[in-house]
Amino acid sequence: MKTKLLILVSIILFAGSTAGFTQDVDLSIRYYDKSIYFPGDDIVVKMMIRNESPDTYRFRLAENRMFNINFDVRTLANMQLDASEEFSRERASNQQVFYREVSLAPGEEYAFTENVAEYVDIPGAGMYVIRARFFPDLVTSDGSAPLASDRLMLSVRPSAAGMDAAEAALDAETGEALRRVDMPPDEVVDYMLSSRQRGQWNRFLLYLDVESLLRANPARDRRYLRLSEEERRREVQEFREQLQQQTVEDTINVVPDSYEIVRTSYTPTEGRVVALLRFRYDTFTEIKEYTYFLRRESGYWEIYDYSVTNVGTE
Repeated sequence: MKTKLLILVSIILFAGSTAGFTQDVDLSIRYYDKSIYFPGDDIVVKMMIRNESPDTYRFRLAENRMFNINFDVRTLANMQLDASEEFSRERASNQQVFYREVSLAPGEEYAFTENVAEYVDIPGAGMYVIRARFFPDLVTSDGSAPLASDRLMLSVRPSAAGMDAAEAALDAETGEALRRVDMPPDEVVDYMLSSRQRGQWNRFLLYLDVESLLRANPARDRRYLRLSEEERRREVQEFREQLQQQTVEDTINVVPDSYEIVRTSYTPTEGRVVALLRFRYDTFTEIKEYTYFLRRESGYWEIYDYSVTNVGTE
């Protein structure tokens, strides 16, 4: 009777090494080689299981990891995406699942990579939220509770063909692709300024002619003219990123506390918008007059230059 009792205790202890300490076993996911993703791209993530419990953690790792893993991918509106055909076919097939036992001592970790696009049908451009679940005893058994990962944000841009960097951007609020529309110059300036106040960088950049703004500075223009075509594209992209990081000596990306558009004039192709921007400090408010110069090409207005005049304080 004592022998049977010892065997039973051993079984319980072994089960505890895989289930009882799962709260101290973490599953994390991150991009293996993060890049800009377009529809149809592979989306490879690195999955890491780390044992922070005081005991050895054991799990079964299938040769076909679709029997270990589920990916839950949702839109920003919390709509879950459908499983891919490949994933559905593998899970529904009647096949023997081969696996090996893996043991993690306290403090050890085990990492591997998986392609999310093989598990989930990502319909196109948008913003998505990825979470993963790992089943330590395979999905075909009623074993330990699955490990759940943290969330990972995924941005899939529209196809780059025929689009510039601004139009390839996504709206951070809706996850939809941004598109320029034909609106008058004063509305373009208002859109740009309000987007900057809210920290919505993709909207802020949407109606800016970044190349022309870069070349408006004589020193940058001289450097630009010495570059090859490929180097010029990189230079424009770097300047776009510097505007967002506020690491250039430009004032178009400063954040006003308030602003007022006071004058607008334009022809069919050239426009000028004057706005008063107010910057509040501890004891006074500084007022500056910004004049934005716009031109209309390809059916919409773009800001290609600006000037600043100090008006005073109040």
